[in-house]
Amino acid sequence: MRTNIAALLAVLVLVAACGRSYNTTGMNLEQVEALADEAFLDSDFSGASRLYTELMFMYPGSSRIDFYLYRLGMSEAGNRFWADALFYFDRVEREYTRSSWADDCAYQSARVWWEQRHDYRKDLTPVLNCRAELESFFNDYPGSSLFGDAGSLMGDVNNHLAWRALFIGQFYARRAKYDASLLYLREALNDYGDTDCMADVLISLGDVYTAKGNEYTAREFYRRAIDECDLNEEQIAELQSKLGEL
Repeated sequence: MRTNIAALLAVLVLVAACGRSYNTTGMNLEQVEALADEAFLDSDFSGASRLYTELMFMYPGSSRIDFYLYRLGMSEAGNRFWADALFYFDRVEREYTRSSWADDCAYQSARVWWEQRHDYRKDLTPVLNCRAELESFFNDYPGSSLFGDAGSLMGDVNNHLAWRALFIGQFYARRAKYDASLLYLREALNDYGDTDCMADVLISLGDVYTAKGNEYTAREFYRRAIDECDLNEEQIAELQSKLGEL
C-alpha cells in the first residue's frame, strides 16, 4: 500500500513539473487559439509556447501569424528564454512591419534586455542594448501608445548609467585621479537627466573640487545639492559644515 502511494505521489510530482497537458486533437483554428490564449493568460508560458508554435505550423496562411509570433515572444520572455524571445519579437518587426504588434515587440525587446541587466558595477551590455532598442523604438514608432512606458524604461536605463558613472568617478577620486573623476562625475550630472543619485553626484563634485583647491566651484556644487536635492537634516548639516570650512 505504501509503495502504491509513493508511486502515485511520484507521478503527481512529475505531472506538476511538466505542466498542464493540452490535447488539440479534433480542434479547429478558433478552438486552438482559445486554448493558447487561456494558457498564456494563466501564465503557463511553456504550454502557450507549444500551442502558438502549433498554430503557426498547422495554419501557416493565417492572418494572425504576427500575433502568434508576438505571443511566442512574450511566452519565451515569461520562461526567461531571452534569446528566443528576442528572435520572435525581431521577426514581427522585420517581417510584419505593418503589424499592430510591431511597436509592442520593439518595446518588449528593450524590456528583455533590461531584465538581463546586472549590478551597475558590472557588465553594462544588456543595459546599453536596452537603450539602443529604446532609441530605435522612439524613432520608428513616435505615435505608439507605449511611448510613455518606453520613456519610463529609458528613465530607468539612464538612472542605471548615472549610478555607474558616479561609481567610477568616486573610484578615481579615492585614488586622487581628479581629472578622470570629473570626467565621469560630469557624465553622471549632464548626460542622464534627473536621476535619483543627483545629490551624490553634486556632493562628489564638490568634494573633488575641494581636493583640487577650487573652493569657488566646490561651494557652487555643495549649494546646488542643498537647493536642488531632497536631503535629510544630517546631510544638510554636513554640507553646511563643508561650506563653512571653505
